[in-house]
Amino acid sequence: MTGYGLCMQPLPRHWATVRETVTFPGGQEWDVTIHGASDVSPEDAQRDALDRLRRVVAAGGPARPTGSGMEYYPLRRLPEELLEEVHAPDGALIAAITRNRYGSAVLNTDAVLISDIDLVEPSSRDRVRAGGGMLSRLFGGGSREELTPQQRDPDSFGLRSPGRRGEAHARTVELIEDFSARHPELGVRTYRTRGGFRLLITGSGAAPSSDRARELMGTVRSDELYMLLCRVHDTYRARLTPKPWRIAVDRFEELGTRTAADDVHRAWVRRYRDASADVAVCRLLSSTGPAPDPVEQQIIDLHDRAVRPESGLRLA
Repeated sequence: MTGYGLCMQPLPRHWATVRETVTFPGGQEWDVTIHGASDVSPEDAQRDALDRLRRVVAAGGPARPTGSGMEYYPLRRLPEELLEEVHAPDGALIAAITRNRYGSAVLNTDAVLISDIDLVEPSSRDRVRAGGGMLSRLFGGGSREELTPQQRDPDSFGLRSPGRRGEAHARTVELIEDFSARHPELGVRTYRTRGGFRLLITGSGAAPSSDRARELMGTVRSDELYMLLCRVHDTYRARLTPKPWRIAVDRFEELGTRTAADDVHRAWVRRYRDASADVAVCRLLSSTGPAPDPVEQQIIDLHDRAVRPESGLRLA
């Protein structure tokens, strides 16, 4: 059983996409892309996509999310290749691993609350202080050996890091420590990611779409768009493998609509896997609170095997 007593809903195994140019009442013409899903077959997914297209046309057009950046996170799950399902010893589905729209493997689970906290990007002045400007790096101004270990690893951003981002790191660590102190009933594992922090919180019993989950994630200033994504997918999500552009691999925009049998798919996966060998996704900073239950521990172990949090490798 999962952390809040329900079996996680299976993720779709098959996807199909239909694209049509539709003229709506009033003469407005839209290029409409609709995704269909099925656990039965690709053909059934195609029927689902066509049915959804007909409903959108009958409704006079798709609902458009509003707000800055909201269109990145749609109001319905997007196609993602299902790589693996994870079950508890009693057989309950507790997690699934999918490949997201640009190719990274993603953990989907409702057994452990996962919170994502972004940090602000450093200013150009901060980047210069941290080891030279963009032009000097491109054209060889200053050797790598002349930089300090902290500067050679600009994604670590520890307390001694220069500029605004180092200050933001310190403030966020204090915020997480305060959260842990205020919630002694919760287990909190704090990881540093390249762009911020990731928290794995155990003992909450909070479903991903619940008010309780939103309250807890909001308290640690989790990214608003990430919280929306959790509600849309009805799972917490954590990227397990590097972002392709951080390891000099092309992103694969249409990966979720392909099958693993496609040659272009297999070739991309090989390139991506080879390039991922020398990087990590997270760095473990601390672990506080009560011990996880067995299912929560199973999720943590799966997560940590993938993200390599104690490897000391560059974050990507």
